[in-house]
Formats: sequence, structure tokens, C-alpha cells
Amino acid sequence: MRNVTPILLGLLVGLAGCNTGTPYPNLSPIAGAQVSANPNPRGSEAYCRQYARQTAANQYENLVDRGEDEFGARALKRQSALADGDRAYQRCLTRGTG
Repeated sequence: MRNVTPILLGLLVGLAGCNTGTPYPNLSPIAGAQVSANPNPRGSEAYCRQYARQTAANQYENLVDRGEDEFGARALKRQSALADGDRAYQRCLTRGTG
């Protein structure tokens, strides 16, 4: 029983770390993006900025293959995702809803 306790404690500590503060599961390089509802008032500029961040982060997660992509490929995919976020920002400002 003594040998099992440190192992169980280690597993619990490891699992607790998985749930603390990671904005996206794979550490998205899009600053400020969160996996949650947009907390800002709908139609506001703050709402549109957060909508753009989340759109860019989602697109990046869809594009990137962390097991195969090297730094250069990830950088290009990040730029593409940021461009998608910029377009989402403009749409949001125009429509007021995202």
C-alpha cells in the first residue's frame, strides 16, 4: 500500500495540471484566445476582438499538425489563422454579432 500512494498522488497531481489555465488544449499561439463563451457585450468592439482571437485560434488548431509540422509550417499556418481572425473581426464590426 505504501508503494501505491506515491503513484496515485503523482497521477492526481498530473491530472490537476491538465485542467489549470490552459486556454487551448495544444497551447495556441493566439494570445488571449480562450475555450469559453465570449464574456463581452455582443456587438461591442471588445466582443469583436475576442471573437477574432477565438476564430484565429480555432483555425490554427484545425490547420496545424503538431506531430509533423516544423516551425516554418506552423508559422505559416499561424499567419493564415491570424488572417482569418482579422476577417472575422471585420465581419463582426460590420454586422455587430460575429
